[in-house]
Amino acid sequence: MEVIFRNVSFSYNDTPTGKLALNNVSVFLESNLIHGIIGPIGSGKSTMLELMNGITLPSKGEVLVGEYELTNKKSNFNFNDFRYDVGLVYQFPEKQFFCSTVGEEIAFSQKIFDPKNRNIKNKVKKVLKMVGLDETYIKRSPFELNGGEKRRVAIASVLISNPKLLILDEPTIGLDCNSKKRLMRLLKGLKTKYLKTIIIVTHDVDMLYEIVDDIVVLSDGKVIKTGNKIEVFNDIKLLDEKRVPVPNVVRTCNIIKDNFGIDLGYVENMNSLVRKITNVINEQKKMVVVNNEK
Repeated sequence: MEVIFRNVSFSYNDTPTGKLALNNVSVFLESNLIHGIIGPIGSGKSTMLELMNGITLPSKGEVLVGEYELTNKKSNFNFNDFRYDVGLVYQFPEKQFFCSTVGEEIAFSQKIFDPKNRNIKNKVKKVLKMVGLDETYIKRSPFELNGGEKRRVAIASVLISNPKLLILDEPTIGLDCNSKKRLMRLLKGLKTKYLKTIIIVTHDVDMLYEIVDDIVVLSDGKVIKTGNKIEVFNDIKLLDEKRVPVPNVVRTCNIIKDNFGIDLGYVENMNSLVRKITNVINEQKKMVVVNNEK
């Protein structure tokens, strides 16, 4: 499910002098890819998220989410259908848990939207599998799970409606390193195996660099750069100027290139960087040995 912003502006203040949270934004987010939206605090990230989820409507312009056209005019579609196709996972979604078991928590929204559905139990089992949890979790209390498990249950509670578009707001916040890695593998799998379009709004640029395809950079309500993640994150001068964080591995690779003339190419994370540097050093040692033998 693709997402298109066409000349979108939005203000939380209806007066003519109200500051625009988004100012004439136009972007195209392709289907079946993982997209990242980044920018400093107050850049318009949360507003963009709310607009593509239909929580708010644009003051000007239009937002197209698949077949759904979201404008400030009266919508000509059923919002219940839209809610099935677009799933939103908030920051700390597990804080909204209130059911006594994981199975009830995951099934809750489905029972609200489709109370006559007799296949809910099978759907719960299916989405648990999608997020890497087995059926033994169904009877467990969601409040007794660890942080990473809670986050996956929260995502499952959104996936049960089988949305084509999944939007996540700071999905790795509060997670330890292992839980973060498992979540990243989950999101990659949802894209490749289940063909979901995923949009992530976050400050965790190190995580984004590993899993996303494209990046949108916002500053003061405007898009200042968009495109392939490698191209975007390697524009370090622009990102530093706009106070947008740069992935540690990208900054380190650029330092190595500038100081030693070694272009390491794409390296997804710091662990991969260490391995690649080790390989380069070993190759140079072999060359020294060969030259000495000559």
